[in-house]
Amino acid sequence: MAFKGEVTIVLVDPLYGGNVGSVARAMANFGLEKLMLVRPAEGLLEDKMLAPMARGQASHIIDGIVVVDDLSEALAEVELAMGFTTRLGKKRCDGIDLGPAMESLLDEVPRASVAGVFGSEDKGLSNEDLEKCHWLVRIPTAPALSSLNLSQAVCLFAWELFKASSEEPLDYEETRKVAPVAQLEGFYTHLEEVLDLIGFIQEENPARMMNAMRRIFSRRLPDERDVRILRGFLSKVERTAKLSKQ
Repeated sequence: MAFKGEVTIVLVDPLYGGNVGSVARAMANFGLEKLMLVRPAEGLLEDKMLAPMARGQASHIIDGIVVVDDLSEALAEVELAMGFTTRLGKKRCDGIDLGPAMESLLDEVPRASVAGVFGSEDKGLSNEDLEKCHWLVRIPTAPALSSLNLSQAVCLFAWELFKASSEEPLDYEETRKVAPVAQLEGFYTHLEEVLDLIGFIQEENPARMMNAMRRIFSRRLPDERDVRILRGFLSKVERTAKLSKQ
């Protein structure tokens, strides 16, 4: 089964024009076109190393860069956001390696609109950024040096996508249409309001519970019909809870 979806590379808080140029070069090597920057460092797009590192074959990617102020804006129409991180730890225990992630992508949503989300060169993605991603993805490396250069990480992801896109074509016309991030964010906001209303969230840190909820629903990406059903259920619970308090 081949991957036939659209792919956007999203760089959050990138610091150096040379690295962004190298990312564009890696994208061009494997047929990716869409590059978005979230809050790039001041002057990055004027960095004299940006174009040389991209080389001529990737200049169209540099010319087409889209800059936004917030990751939510970058992911609004995306159906599957894959946040890349090396630091899984206690709060990131549900991360998956790149290989199994690609297998799940092909099995579950081979026509999805996908974003590969990568953090800044010095700090990576924050917990807040990772919460906005469906899957937390790790690229396995030798333990002695676990972090990859930004363009190296993008290159490995792009190569896996290129391989997946070169497989046999899909033998069916329709696949499940997963809900875009903006629709899911509306659901999560509604869910938190209802959980608070019924007294389910009683911890000092409600964000921890909501992060767990996000991870639960990300294991099988809800489609648009799923989200409508879930929102309808939440609305019914919300009305019943409010009536009981009158």
